[in-house]
Amino acid sequence: MRFLQSKLLLIGSGKWPEKIASIVQSQNLVSEITNIAAREFLKLGTKQVEMLLQGNTLWIATTPENQLMILEQIKGLSNKIIIEKPIALNLVQLNRLFTHNRISNNKLYVSEPWRHSEIWEKAKNKLTSVSGLKKLQINRGGPIERDYMDPPWDWMQHDLGLLSELLSINDRSLEFQCKFLNDRKNLKIIIESRDEYQIDVNLGWFQERTEQWILNDKLFIDFADRDSFNDQPICNMFKFVCNDEFTSDLESQVWLASAIITKLEEIKLA
Repeated sequence: MRFLQSKLLLIGSGKWPEKIASIVQSQNLVSEITNIAAREFLKLGTKQVEMLLQGNTLWIATTPENQLMILEQIKGLSNKIIIEKPIALNLVQLNRLFTHNRISNNKLYVSEPWRHSEIWEKAKNKLTSVSGLKKLQINRGGPIERDYMDPPWDWMQHDLGLLSELLSINDRSLEFQCKFLNDRKNLKIIIESRDEYQIDVNLGWFQERTEQWILNDKLFIDFADRDSFNDQPICNMFKFVCNDEFTSDLESQVWLASAIITKLEEIKLA
């Protein structure tokens, strides 16, 4: 695979888009970066949008609803597009995302830098080599609260994306239990897979940033410990998307998150 340096159009405002721009620029991964707020982009006409996206890799870093509106606006184009988490806050938004993905020529990829990190590759190899029942306790979250969504949505895809590489979409023995706690500030997800995995995930509000995986009662990974790895996952992911052989399989990438969103919808309607 060959990395193709491209121009980057970054849609969104705030600290995260600023961090993305700083990192990819520092590693000389793009020839040019253009940054525009989501609301300003949505005001543009068709010709303006086509000119702005010409030759660009697109990275959308905004709310799920704005993200969907932008994807609808550019459905007639053929760009590589990185979309941010959360991908959806309910089943309606998720289905809209999948519909766009099926009818559009754009190639979508959910921003999951940890999938492309050295620490995850080592952890995944170690996990698959451990025999017997593996009990995983995952705690992910922080003190962030947003007015348009409950805290668990901010963190859900981080670990479900990684877990989807360990579990199989075709495993009929998979069982899910989900429950909101602490006035919907936290979400508890229990996943069981035959005699292989027993996974307890706690997402949402924590007093301080928490990103830990505990395996059989021992700390296994602390993603918050940035001194424990030397690579740059964001750059690794960006290079993966920009290579000349990149192909998109969005629904496979988010199959586990999709299953959990569907489960939460069933609970809401019960």
